[in-house]
Amino acid sequence: MRKFISEILLLIVTIIWGLAFVWQSIASKHLGPLTVVGFRSGIAVIFLFLVVLIFPFLYKSQEPKFGVVKSKSRSIILSISCGLALFFAMYIQQIGLAYTTASKAGFITVLYICIVPLMGLILGHKINKYFLIGLILSVVGLYLLSIKGDFTLEYGDLLVLISAILFALHIIVIDYAVTKVNAMYLSIGQLIVVSVLSLSIAAFKEGYVLSNIMEVLPSLIALGVLSSGVAYTLQIIAQRNIPAHTASLIMSLESVVAAIGGVIILGEILSTREVIGMVVVFVGIIISQKK
Repeated sequence: MRKFISEILLLIVTIIWGLAFVWQSIASKHLGPLTVVGFRSGIAVIFLFLVVLIFPFLYKSQEPKFGVVKSKSRSIILSISCGLALFFAMYIQQIGLAYTTASKAGFITVLYICIVPLMGLILGHKINKYFLIGLILSVVGLYLLSIKGDFTLEYGDLLVLISAILFALHIIVIDYAVTKVNAMYLSIGQLIVVSVLSLSIAAFKEGYVLSNIMEVLPSLIALGVLSSGVAYTLQIIAQRNIPAHTASLIMSLESVVAAIGGVIILGEILSTREVIGMVVVFVGIIISQKK
């Protein structure tokens, strides 16, 4: 039952992240990428602190069941590790987006669904044949959904691939840390790291214009509260009961949700190829869950 609930939580996460592309699109028209990442993370930290203050039982309920880290320094180190992996993944991905198309970047990024199981195998994790079949189908479906023309690997694509490896590393680190650290502590800690690093670098590279920030404040609040605050916390909570490779595959549905969100909210039109790709991804996810 816990596993099923965790899978539902991850589905909620993918829906939030898929729809977040709309808010990111609005915010990026007025602010630099680092400024967006920094402010959304900062807003998420404030939101989670308020949640902990108002509902302290929610924080206490996320204590790990076993392997508790008694040393505060180790808890801080694990939170910083998650934060660094997440920050560099987001930062390098953003740099790569300047040199490649969004569709190629989207496909390459979700290749973490392949990288996570490979990392898991190195660490001694086991995967069954149904997961492998589902994985192959999902990659094929994501290719049909994301890639519109010929696929060639260029400089920007390599940067996005590096970010995909870092996103995979982030999932693996969380998989390890969540059994030893309070889930909300871990979420708040990693978001503080992302916020501080992003805003510090943005101050030199992008600068802050108050009028621009106020222009997109509703989008920043939505990104901070839902995409960063709620979604990243739910991801950590869900990974307490789901293997990292399964979590990565479920979260790859973000691309499908983003496509559907584009149709409903932005009025975009999906081609037959893209619809087939979405169906293949969904079938792959279902097959991967078979025992």
